[in-house]
Formats: sequence, C-alpha cells, structure tokens
Amino acid sequence: MTIMPVIVMIFVFVPSIILMISMPYLTRETISFGVTVSAVQFHSEPLRQMRKSYARISATLHTILFIVCIICLIYGDEHSKQQSWIIVTYSLAMVVISLVINISYHFKMKSLLPMLPIALEPSIIAVDTGFRKRNINLSSKWFLIHVFIIVVGIVTVLLNYELIPDQIPIHYNSSWNVDGYAAKSYSSVFMPTIMQVFLILVFIFENWSIRRVKQQVQPTDPNRSIRQDVTFRRTWSGFMITASFLVVILLSVVQLNMISLLNINFAIPIVLIIIAFIILYALALSFWAGQGGSRLEQSADHSNFRPVHDDDKWLLGMIYFNRKDPNLIVEKRFGVGWGLNFGHPVCWLIFLGIIVLLVVVQQGLEVSTRLNRYINVCGNRR
Repeated sequence: MTIMPVIVMIFVFVPSIILMISMPYLTRETISFGVTVSAVQFHSEPLRQMRKSYARISATLHTILFIVCIICLIYGDEHSKQQSWIIVTYSLAMVVISLVINISYHFKMKSLLPMLPIALEPSIIAVDTGFRKRNINLSSKWFLIHVFIIVVGIVTVLLNYELIPDQIPIHYNSSWNVDGYAAKSYSSVFMPTIMQVFLILVFIFENWSIRRVKQQVQPTDPNRSIRQDVTFRRTWSGFMITASFLVVILLSVVQLNMISLLNINFAIPIVLIIIAFIILYALALSFWAGQGGSRLEQSADHSNFRPVHDDDKWLLGMIYFNRKDPNLIVEKRFGVGWGLNFGHPVCWLIFLGIIVLLVVVQQGLEVSTRLNRYINVCGNRR
C-alpha cells in the first residue's frame, strides 16, 4: 500500500468538496438555488436555514463518500488499474450526488418562494453603456508565451526523436512504476503537444468570453455592482492566463518524462504542485470574489427589489436554454463562473467540433500505431 493516491485525493478533491458545500454562499444575493430573489428574501431566515441545511447535507454525503474512497484506495491493489477505477468511480459519484442535491434544493426553493416576503418588481433597468470600453480582461497576447513554450517542446522532441526508446511509458501505478507503454511514433510523443494546443484554445475562448458575457447591473446601486463585475472579470481573466500557462508547463513535463529527458522522481512533484496550486487558486478566488464579484464591497443595506428574471429559461436552475438570446456565454446560477447558452446554435457546433477532434486524434493514433508496427515488421524481415 502506498500513501500517494491518498495525498492526490486530498489535494485534488478536498478543495472541490469545499467549493460544492459552500455553493449557496458564493452566488449572488439575487439568486437562491437557481431561483431569482430579492436581497431581502435572500437574507430572510427561511433561506438562511436552507443554506445551512444544504451545507450540512452536502458535507455529510461528500465526507462519507470521500472516506469510503480512501478506504478502497488503501486496501486496493496498487499494482493493477483498480485504484484508477476507484478514483474515476468516486469522481462520477461525487458529480451525481452534487447534481441530486442541487436539483432537490432548486425545487424546494421554488415551492418556498411564494411564502417569502413579497419582493417588488424594479421599475427601471440599469445599463452600463461604457461596458465594452472598460478594461475588463487581460489581453490574449499573454498566450503567446504559452505558444513559445509549445514550440520549444516541439523542437526539443524533434531533435531528440532518434534517442527516444521504442516503448514510451504512458501510465503509472500508485507506486509510480510504469504499467503501460505505447509504441514510439510521432503521434504518441506529440500527444501532450496536441493536448496543449487544444487546452490553450479553450482558455483563449474562456478569456475572450469574459468580455462578451452580458453584464448584470443592479438598479439600486449600479456603481457598486459595476465595480464588482469589472474586478471579478479581470481577476478570473488573470486566472485563465495563469492556469493555462501552468497546464502547458505540466504537459511539457509529462512529455519530457515520456521521452526520457526528465526523471519521474523529478516530474511527479512538479505535476502535483501545479495541480494543487491551480485548484487552490480557483478556490481562493471563488471565496474572495463570489459569483459576479458579489462578495466584494458588500453592503449592509438589502434591497427588496427582485431583478428582472428569466427563470423559465433555466432548466432545473442550472442549464440555460434560450434561442432568442444572442449571447453564447451566460453567468452561472449554481457555482462561480460562466456557462453556455444551449439554445444557441454555436454551442452545439462547439460540442460537435470537440467530438470530431477526439475521433480524429483517436483514429490518428491507431493509424500511426499500425504504421509503426508495419515499419518494425518490415525492418525485422530485412
């Protein structure tokens, strides 16, 4: 038995559990479990108790599941793929439990809404006409640094390709001993590079979307809500660029280890530190700013105006589907960040593109592997 899988579980999943448990406290004070409310309603005693109940139930279930997973890892076979399956199963179970809790509390919130203090409908809508002119996010030119690192990695692999062993390590057990190999080919050694390019495109899209997401300005205190929103976007734009840079470094380390230019004992600590830093960074930003910057410059004066709402466009309070909304990216109602408008045709084109890319990469790997085997067979016959 090795303690390493347990350490990985603690660094990776404990922050995620904390974030899920704290979800109701991180959303805007005009959103409660995916339902639009006023600030007065949000801070009313019934909703205070609901948030406490959510946190208590979520903490209990996730803690039990986490302990069960740790026990399975401790007593599992470290020399097989059993531990990998345990972690995958735990991840799926964690997502399912979170979804079930969120959906149940969403319906509970909808049934409780008529019994809360009556909220007034706003007579005006505030709009920041200078929104697009503000310095909302960091420039995507920062990603040129990431591209430079990828180019350096490509050159390094090409210069050392003949020195790469015929069998490349691609999987390790919990003791960090190799238990999976792939035949040397350009597609296999450049798989981390393909992942780097794909992830950079994803992060560039995320950074671009930060500026495009429609702004939510509170009519009762528009200046404060604008400052909150701008700070929130700039902060998360910085996170996108930093996290993308670290992911590129991580995959470069993995690639150098695959081609035997970096020792596994040096690579593993770097990988774990990078993963832990990204997760803790996201957790800290979530608690510091909240959704849309709602935890910044908090006011003791709570408005009883219920914002203009479109609850009927949110399926289960989590999935936004509105064909009439031209915005592709919208602010989440559960958790912190942004999501897609599933009623926008571009959204489905994105999913189709991802599926096509995965199929092309998979087919490319198979063709490359077969070609490499054919070349080796021909070489042996000679």
